[in-house]
Amino acid sequence: MQWTPEEQTAIREHAAVLGVSMQDYIHQSAASRALGWQRQQEAFRAMAQQRGISVEQLLRQGVLTDDPA
Repeated sequence: MQWTPEEQTAIREHAAVLGVSMQDYIHQSAASRALGWQRQQEAFRAMAQQRGISVEQLLRQGVLTDDPA
């Protein structure tokens, strides 16, 4: 994977502000994003199980929206 010059600059600058190497920053960022995705999937599974449907059905039904309807 190749980053654009703008992405490289943003990563380098944010890593420097946090006081970590670019490699550590990328590792921590990837791990955080992956763990967040796992937590989201677990929440979807729990909600679907409570409703007695699959995650796919839950998402297809549009149950998860930001609309206050």
